[in-house]
Amino acid sequence: MLRSLQPLAAFGLAIAVLLSGPAQAQDEAEIARIGKMDAKELAGFIGAVTQSVAQDTLKLQPAAQRRDCVELVRASNAFTLGYRLLAEADAALGGKPENDAVVLKTRIVQSRVITFAARVRADEWLSRICVNFAMPADKADEARYAMPVKLQTNEFTQAVIEARQAADANLTIAVAAGISKKCPDVISAIQSIQLFVPYLEKLSKDVAKRPEALGPRASRRGLEVARGQLINAGNKLYRELGAGCRATPPVATEAPENEAPPPAQ
Repeated sequence: MLRSLQPLAAFGLAIAVLLSGPAQAQDEAEIARIGKMDAKELAGFIGAVTQSVAQDTLKLQPAAQRRDCVELVRASNAFTLGYRLLAEADAALGGKPENDAVVLKTRIVQSRVITFAARVRADEWLSRICVNFAMPADKADEARYAMPVKLQTNEFTQAVIEARQAADANLTIAVAAGISKKCPDVISAIQSIQLFVPYLEKLSKDVAKRPEALGPRASRRGLEVARGQLINAGNKLYRELGAGCRATPPVATEAPENEAPPPAQ
């Protein structure tokens, strides 16, 4: 499958891979190409993966409401692949110029937190309405329709650690924007905080159900503190500079909630 995509730009490959679902074994060499991307290609690649995850996330609730287990399985597998692709991009940062690596690392970590939230959401809906689901025979042999592997405790632990890293990065960006007083920086910092705060809350609720995932480096209390710090930083930035830059006022929104689909029948 991936071989037919070689003429595409590197970041275009990410979209095609995600929409096609988990890679087959013969595609591993193509995925290894991520390690050879330069900083500009990696930036495009990370953006494409993040965009694909966002597009599939919008399909989850409608799929659950119509009890479309086929689509929920496909999306769940796409999220799992996106999570892996972001890890591959992170590994590719070795040897890149420090300034580029720091910026890309921040984008990767934040995207992985968002992608992990999508994985959890898909897993929850599959568990609610697709317990006895059997994949139709015409799709049963396709990798993208394989029943997703359940999320593991260590993955929640890693997600908490990465969420704290991303929160710290957002705080650093907000401070830098306040110092620079440049409107593009201010608007970008406020928007980034607005995007990220709900995912911290969602992850905090998720790990509350899995205390075994928590520890010295993966603290639920730490997530709550980070969320409060980001809200305060966003509000402060808006009060001091945001209005003059015509930024959207920050809103301390709650986490993206799963609207419960009908109970399994």
